[in-house]
Amino acid sequence: MAARLYRTATGRELLSQDFSVFAAGNGDEGGTYGVSERFPSLFDLASLELDAGGNRRYRVIALLDDDPMGRVATAGIARSDRRIVEYESIFRLRRVLPLRAGSAKALAEKTKLANSSYGTLECTIEDLLPDSLCDQFIKSAPHSICKPPLKTGSGVHRYWTLQGKQGLLRFVSQQATIEDAEGIINALRALRSYVGLPPDGATP
Repeated sequence: MAARLYRTATGRELLSQDFSVFAAGNGDEGGTYGVSERFPSLFDLASLELDAGGNRRYRVIALLDDDPMGRVATAGIARSDRRIVEYESIFRLRRVLPLRAGSAKALAEKTKLANSSYGTLECTIEDLLPDSLCDQFIKSAPHSICKPPLKTGSGVHRYWTLQGKQGLLRFVSQQATIEDAEGIINALRALRSYVGLPPDGATP
C-alpha cells in the first residue's frame, strides 16, 4: 500500500528488483518466532553468495517489532551469531527510523534520540499509521482492539485482535492517502538505506 502510494506520487519504486520485503513464514510462522528460527540461516546463505569481485551478492536484514518478544528475540539472535549486530543486520521497528548513519553505534544513538519521547512504548507496524485513520476504523469495528491503548508522548500503541489487524489492513488499503502512509514510507526509506540503497527509491 505505502509503496504503491509512493510510486504514484513520485514515480519511484521503494520495493522493486533491488529491494524486497517478505515475512519469515506464513501466518503465525512469519512473526518473531519465524525470524528467530530462520534469519540466522538466511544470513549464512547470503554470506556465501558472492559476485565476481568477491562481494556479497545479497544483503539481508531482519526487522522485528519493538515489543517484549521482539526485544528478547533481537538480543537472542545477536548473541547466537556475533556477525549479526543490532543496527547493522537486525533492527527493531521504531516510530522514527533514521537513515543510515555510518556505524551501528552511530545509528543506535541516532535512533534512540529520535524516539526518546516515546520511552519504552511498544511499536508495531500498525503504530506507524496516524491516529485519525485508526480511530476511524475502530469506530466502525470497535471489537478490533482487545484492551485500552497505551500512550507515551505523542505515541499510541493499540492492542489489535487478529481479525482487527486483518480488517485494518483492508480498510487502510482502500482508504489511506500518501499522508496516512508517511510513517511506513519513511520506514521503507530507512530500511533501503540500511542495505546501502538510495532511500528515495529506484527509477522504474
